[in-house]
Amino acid sequence: MNGNDYQPSKARLLGELDKLRAFAARPKGRNLLRKTLALFVFVVGLAAPAAANPSTGMAAMQYYVGTWSCMAGNVGQPLSKATATFTIDSGLMRQWVVVPAQGKMTKPYVLNIITSYDAKSGRYVETQLDNMAGWSVSSAKPWTGNTEQWTDQFSSTKLGHSQVVRTNQNSFAFMGFSTVTSMKPNFKGSCTRSS
Repeated sequence: MNGNDYQPSKARLLGELDKLRAFAARPKGRNLLRKTLALFVFVVGLAAPAAANPSTGMAAMQYYVGTWSCMAGNVGQPLSKATATFTIDSGLMRQWVVVPAQGKMTKPYVLNIITSYDAKSGRYVETQLDNMAGWSVSSAKPWTGNTEQWTDQFSSTKLGHSQVVRTNQNSFAFMGFSTVTSMKPNFKGSCTRSS
């Protein structure tokens, strides 16, 4: 357990507060009390659960809600046009990706992704299923900044990983890697908000 994992119980915090009140009754203790209370507020802030941060959990995924125009494909191949639509309802983010038939494709490619936040284990979990019987289950730890790192846990093919970079409020880029340890992407794309 590291220092950031410590979460004092409410009873313990209230007991400490009672001790501070008794100390404050002494004349010389008032200035020290102010300093101690400031430290107390700081410690309680550090001990607050991660869910108290508005940018964690599904709130962090609100960025994606809407419709996006995307271009993506295997590295070294022509890119395909796609539309991605994201919604969040009841703690689930649903992503519907449609790649119309183009180039050598004989039928559209459709991908459905559902993402949730597992507060107990402190990670995002998503399932993917496409119309070609491909599927995967991936997870990502909460991130800071603009870069998400996803790793396959189960897959109908080889386990891989992906990275999503939110370049600004209206665009993001993504890369897929063929194995969990690969450093060279085999799939790249970008999306721009269309609504």
